[in-house]
Amino acid sequence: GGVINQNNMWKLIFEFLTEPLGLPVEWYWEYIILAIIGFVAYIIAFRCVGKMYHNDIINSRGSGSFFHWLIRLIFFAIIWALTYGVISLVKWIRDNWILVLSIICFIALVTAIVITVVLCRKRNNKHQDQSDV
Repeated sequence: GGVINQNNMWKLIFEFLTEPLGLPVEWYWEYIILAIIGFVAYIIAFRCVGKMYHNDIINSRGSGSFFHWLIRLIFFAIIWALTYGVISLVKWIRDNWILVLSIICFIALVTAIVITVVLCRKRNNKHQDQSDV
């Protein structure tokens, strides 16, 4: 009963590496989001390994298990990092909404000024070209 097979070993390594990957949200949202990320990573790994078997890149259960857990770990980490970044950005925007709104208004104002200047110059050039005729 104490023997760890190769698949369980990869699972233990995966869990060890992903355990500290928390998210800056309430615990219940974290469990839900991490479960979804884990499921998506599982599906991606399952499909990739299936294609590897289909294309005769791998042919043993051991290599299938290794690549499944490796691909799953890579995609879990990528999706987790993207999710963490989005959550952190949304929290920062929420916490600094006045600054964000000020920056957006400033950009809108500068854009409006640039558009007005460009349109006035075009209009002046058009009037100048007509008066030269």
